Amino acid sequence: MANSHAATADEMDIPNSSAGARTGYYAGKGRGFRPWDMLDIRWWKPSEEKREATKSHVLGTVFVLALVLVGVYAVYWGLSPEGKRSLTEVKITAQEYNPYTWYKGKVLEAQGIGDVWESKSVTKEQKGVLFDGFSSGSGVRVTQGMPMTFAYDIKLANTKVSNLKLTMGCKIKGKDIEGDIIPSNPLIISGSRITDYVRCTFPGEITRGLSDTVEVEGTVNFPFKTEDVRLKVYFTSEAMERGLPEGVDFFEYRGISESQPIRAEYKGEPVIIGIGASVNEIQPVVLREGFNPLLGISLTNEWKGVMTKLTSLKLEIPREMALLKELAGQQVSPTSMCPFVLSRQGNERNEYKADESFIQDIVLKDGDEKSTSFECYLDADPELLGNAEYIIKEYKVDAEYEYELPSKTVAITVKALPGQEGSAVSASLI
Repeated sequence: MANSHAATADEMDIPNSSAGARTGYYAGKGRGFRPWDMLDIRWWKPSEEKREATKSHVLGTVFVLALVLVGVYAVYWGLSPEGKRSLTEVKITAQEYNPYTWYKGKVLEAQGIGDVWESKSVTKEQKGVLFDGFSSGSGVRVTQGMPMTFAYDIKLANTKVSNLKLTMGCKIKGKDIEGDIIPSNPLIISGSRITDYVRCTFPGEITRGLSDTVEVEGTVNFPFKTEDVRLKVYFTSEAMERGLPEGVDFFEYRGISESQPIRAEYKGEPVIIGIGASVNEIQPVVLREGFNPLLGISLTNEWKGVMTKLTSLKLEIPREMALLKELAGQQVSPTSMCPFVLSRQGNERNEYKADESFIQDIVLKDGDEKSTSFECYLDADPELLGNAEYIIKEYKVDAEYEYELPSKTVAITVKALPGQEGSAVSASLI
């Protein structure tokens, strides 16, 4: 009997579906190529898998080309004067609003709470000189050999001054080049506002040696006072304290409207003065035999600039009190902890002034070095209270200092003269 078998797809001239699936075309690889197969549209029709692969390859190629084009444009823009200036401005802004610096400052500020005597703010407005802006008066670009001018936006806020010396600075960052301040430097200010239009200029001979984008930094320094800072202090006797009913507060018992802690007032100056009448800032101060009251003073930089120098620190206390010079056989005044020496005795108060040698190196920055404190022990005359159950006195502190406001930076493009593009910067200005 003859063997029978099923006819194959090649024998029946049926398209080889498995080959088509592998190649993506209608082709019978097992039987060889036949020219008329090319006349069948199925020969040229790609499979679903091939179409998806081709689509992915096309999209990938387009994406890569787009990235290349964007990259080329970014490089071209970054090398252009406008791009360099814009990138510099972004860098300047990033430095000013650096989140890490802000967070670090807040952490350090929180860690310092409790190490200083604080004050209570009575206003949200700043009091002093404000540096609100620093801008180019020559536009965003100048040509080599043309002068550059920059304008200061400075004003007095909530204060009146007499012969205050306002000092401005202006320099090209990265180069030892300073501009000229007009109309004068320092600028002498009197009254409650600044009327002069202050400018910084760089002459043409300076810009002739510059090229590309440069950063110009403006600074403002001024002397200022945080003065007439007073702390109301209640004094009472040990007998009065012992006579209080259990669990009853002194102020409640005496019907005095006071909230603890009692603090000096802060009125918006660059530097806060805090005054403390006891370690834990709780009043009244109880006078007892063998007890020396503690007086604390703190200076805290409240603004974002730098107190570059403490020039004067004065303390006034009731005439019935004096600073101890020695305690337990050790000198306690004047020292770096209590730097005061008696400068005047009055009918109502004794005035002390800090020895300059103890305060001349004090600098207060914005951050972990924003505060400094002093502690002094007092000797109270037994007649301070007299026959009264309590009395109210005041501690008063004045501080004078030099303050530098945060600098401001402007980016400006110096365009090369025609035919000198790409020329090197003058060696004398590098």
